[in-house]
Amino acid sequence: MEIKKLLILGSVFIFVVMAVLLIVNYKNGINANVVNEGSYDREITIDAKMFEFNPNVIKVKEGERIKLIINSLDVEHSISIPELRIDIHDEGIFVANKKGTFNFYCHTYCGSGHSAMKGVLIVE
Repeated sequence: MEIKKLLILGSVFIFVVMAVLLIVNYKNGINANVVNEGSYDREITIDAKMFEFNPNVIKVKEGERIKLIINSLDVEHSISIPELRIDIHDEGIFVANKKGTFNFYCHTYCGSGHSAMKGVLIVE
């Protein structure tokens, strides 16, 4: 009888932990600033290849609607700007709504040098 109680309590505990983790990860994955609809002020194309972005520094103006196109030259690449809650695969439109310097990196694992694949977005 004690073993059954322990199994039930353990199962409930695991279920609650998994539910919390799913909710937290879902909320963190929302692209708050990616619009993907309507017009845009400027289009920027980034060539992405193992293990670099070109250009790796992008300057935009605050409030600008930017269409970002990721041109993957070898394997699949994407861009993540965590501070702005932006994740873009292939292409997307986002609003540069906060001044500052923000690091971006490849969000899709692309090989052994993946962690070195970085760039900077400067919003003036």
